[in-house]
This record gives sequence, C-alpha cells and structure tokens, in this order.
Amino acid sequence: MEILLILAVIVVLCLVLGVKKIYLIFAAVALIALAYVVTIIMLSVFFVIMILSKKHEAVFSHIDKSPKSRFNVAWYKIDGKVYPNIFPEEGFMRDKFYRSDKPCSVLLSRNKKFVFDRFSCTTCTLGFLLGVGTVIAAAVILTRL
Repeated sequence: MEILLILAVIVVLCLVLGVKKIYLIFAAVALIALAYVVTIIMLSVFFVIMILSKKHEAVFSHIDKSPKSRFNVAWYKIDGKVYPNIFPEEGFMRDKFYRSDKPCSVLLSRNKKFVFDRFSCTTCTLGFLLGVGTVIAAAVILTRL
C-alpha cells in the first residue's frame, strides 16, 4: 500500500514539473514489465530448486510465521523435525487444505531449510510454464516487427 502512495506522489510531482503524460505511461508500462520479469525469474529459480529437491513423507504440523518473512506458512514434520513451506499458506479453506490426520508427500530442499507442498509445486510449475510461454510469445512477436 505504501508503494502505491509513493508512486502517486511521484506522478503528481512529475505532472507539476511538466513531464509529458506519455513518458509517465511508458514508465508505468516499464514498471509492470519489470515486475513481471522479476516474477518469472523468481518462479524459474524456485522451479529449479523444486526439481532438485527430494521427496519425503510428511505430516502437516501447524501454521505460523515464516522465519524469513512476515507471512504465515504451513509447517510440515519430517522425521521429527519441522520445516516451513516456501510459499505463504492458503488462507481460505484451511481445514480442507492442511490436514494433520493424513500424511502427505512434500519435496524437501537440498539445504533442508524449506519444503514444497502440493500447492507450492503447482504454483512453481504453472508459473514457470506460463513464464516460459510468455517469453516465447514475446520473442515471436518482437521478431515479426
């Protein structure tokens, strides 16, 4: 939310200083493209980490704050030790998604700092595939110009 306020102040200052609106539109498109590229890179890195991870049987333990972010994550118990999920927990239908009465398969990262549950695997795989598809589509469009 603070970022939107900062961007609004910057836009107002630019308009007061006489910057043309087309430059502001170009800057907005460039920021959106940069955010998209960063997202594609992040999901691609997570996809590679996921591919290199080892499959383990785990049991959902609890939902708590992540040690590295301010978001709540699901924690899974593997051989008596708990590991956080790499992505934030799904806030809706928590009872159906995270069940401690059933064992589930997770992918434990090589450095054993986090796991990928089925939702993280889906997010990484779809994000990677859609990102690669977008890059290919952009390359085809740009080569035909």
